[in-house]
Amino acid sequence: MRIFYLLFLGCTSLLLSQKKKLDVVSNIETKVIMLKPIGNNSLSKDLQPFYGFGFSGNLMTPINFGIGLDYSMLFSNVIYERKNIFGNIASPTLTIIDVFLTHREKISEEFLVEEMAGFSYYNQSSTFLDHNNEKLKNTGIGFNIGGKAIYILDPEGYQAVFATGRVNYYSTNVYNENPEIQKYYNHSVFLSLSLGYRFNF
Repeated sequence: MRIFYLLFLGCTSLLLSQKKKLDVVSNIETKVIMLKPIGNNSLSKDLQPFYGFGFSGNLMTPINFGIGLDYSMLFSNVIYERKNIFGNIASPTLTIIDVFLTHREKISEEFLVEEMAGFSYYNQSSTFLDHNNEKLKNTGIGFNIGGKAIYILDPEGYQAVFATGRVNYYSTNVYNENPEIQKYYNHSVFLSLSLGYRFNF
């Protein structure tokens, strides 16, 4: 009888006890961005720095690893002295989609740091000056790596502001028989700084 009673208690406690669920914290962000191409390439030599805005979303687990998706739209102008080199096209628009893994470090109750690394898709477009609504489009891929400093604004942790530094590598598919010219138009490295607002839910 005593064994039956112990078995009953054990089974009841197993059935009533629930496994703790893995909570996932979501957030959305909006930001302003400054992006500077560097190196010996067309985006760096022929264009001014890019400025624009972006939106992103992240999913973060209690083990401080997560995944994020980032969409940015940036605008630039052709450097006046380089207009003949850049060609008969207007100033470009650059769209970047980043997919990345992230890891969070908690410095204090108010300060967090997140490291990020992932892949990028690029779409650069410019309008021909002598054709109505005809565009030159160029797509590329690459990788990104960066870090984000976050400051929590409210005791509940719903709102935060952040600053992000990121390095993006850009590679596209422009073909030229001269490998130096092909390299000049095909590859670039971007350094970017963004300031933004985050809402956790």
